[in-house]
Amino acid sequence: MKLITLIGLLGTSLEATLADALVDEASALADAIREELATPVGGPHSHPWLRTGALHDSVTVSTDVGEAVIGSNDPVAFYQEHGSATLPPRPTFGPIAAIAAPGIAERIGKIAFGAIVAAPQSQP
Repeated sequence: MKLITLIGLLGTSLEATLADALVDEASALADAIREELATPVGGPHSHPWLRTGALHDSVTVSTDVGEAVIGSNDPVAFYQEHGSATLPPRPTFGPIAAIAAPGIAERIGKIAFGAIVAAPQSQP
């Protein structure tokens, strides 16, 4: 059976499996970002310090078909990530996502492969 035919037969089952994997990976990435945003006051200046917890708590995840967005609606996030006239950049979202991306892609790929291999085989 051709792979494209098998993927078509899996349809919503494969989509649901991949959607669940994406939610799990995006949530784990958001947790890693929140952990980075929990640097105690007085910690390394390369990390945003946890003062009120508002930036830490503002990190959200939203997912749609085949994509995930991890972000913050706190205006402080932009200035921490990119800097300002008085604040050096302390990027968190971009570097953590860049480090995590290959592992995320590999894990989701393995889940997709496992779902395809485990699918019932029927002969055309």
